[in-house]
Amino acid sequence: MMYDIPQDLIEEEILSRVPAASLKRLQSTCKRWNHLFKDQRFTEKHFRKAPKESRILISNDYRICSVKVNLNVAPPPIEFKDFHPCSQQVHVVEVFRCDGLLLWTIRNDNKYRFMVWNPCSGETRWMETTPNSESFSTCSLALGYQNNKSFRSYKILSCWSTSYSLDQGDAGFKIYDLSSDSWRVLEDDFVLNCSTLPNRGVSFKGNAYWLVLKKTGYLLLGFDFTSDSFRRFCLPPVPNPRNLMLSVVREEKLSLLNWSRHVSYMEVWVTHEIYDAQPVLWSKSFTVKNPNNFIPCFKSFLADEEKKVVLVCNSAFRDSKKLYTIREDSEYYTEITSVGSKNKTLSAFIFSYVPSLVQIQQGGSNETNNTS
Repeated sequence: MMYDIPQDLIEEEILSRVPAASLKRLQSTCKRWNHLFKDQRFTEKHFRKAPKESRILISNDYRICSVKVNLNVAPPPIEFKDFHPCSQQVHVVEVFRCDGLLLWTIRNDNKYRFMVWNPCSGETRWMETTPNSESFSTCSLALGYQNNKSFRSYKILSCWSTSYSLDQGDAGFKIYDLSSDSWRVLEDDFVLNCSTLPNRGVSFKGNAYWLVLKKTGYLLLGFDFTSDSFRRFCLPPVPNPRNLMLSVVREEKLSLLNWSRHVSYMEVWVTHEIYDAQPVLWSKSFTVKNPNNFIPCFKSFLADEEKKVVLVCNSAFRDSKKLYTIREDSEYYTEITSVGSKNKTLSAFIFSYVPSLVQIQQGGSNETNNTS
């Protein structure tokens, strides 16, 4: 019986290895487990040990939807379902995910607010925008953490500009620390000199990464939340890096999709680790068919290495947005729904989310809530 097993063994070897979504359903089993699932020591251990069960989300026309794709069937059926913690109607401008937390930039009544949400626990935290944000032409956000020995200290990087290019007008960076509830200007000698810091970055092992174009060519730009500094990294040896797209495989690998209108196959490249002052070791994972019966313009993708399939979103505007599922010798697509949307000008963007019990650090007098 369960009562005959020592409690430490239950926590260390059983519960810490159960996927987060399954533990969520056990939360009401007993008060002790409910308290345990909110203990930071346990949630940190659980994040390290539990399997990563990735889910698919898509940002489309100011809405976020969860996407269910059955890759065991050809053509795979695809279902869309609204995915948000807010009872009121909001416009989601940008989403950045890290460790099961989602950082949302929300526009409501012509005002911008930030919200960090853990969909698994239901915990939310609202924050005001950076000072003078009403004068910004662009403001891109990234969520990451300072890797302390015992716990993760989460931060938000804000890149703002009064122009649509960072090499024109005023621009700068600010850091928001969730534990201290404070903004500070990032003093860094790093000169970006790229056309813009893209909105669509990814989180990998606590740091943020973007594909950027500099005068010297394309590169992988990283931001280290422990040292609060930018780093430059090399890309894999591909003929035309302008067609690369960046993604994450679960929480375990950084991945790139290399595609071209003139090549019949697309390549998926991955790397397990990125170290400062060392070249990135990229390896080619698999290839899939390149849809060449039309002229696509891809902006986001997800890769399933086990089934050797990619899900790709085109960036077409208005009514022609599609989600493609592509294997080595076949391709299928479905129209992306936009029910109830009044503005169909934003590109669709697909990304993954791994449920976790990670807690949102609370600081100051910010508005917090638990929607579970």
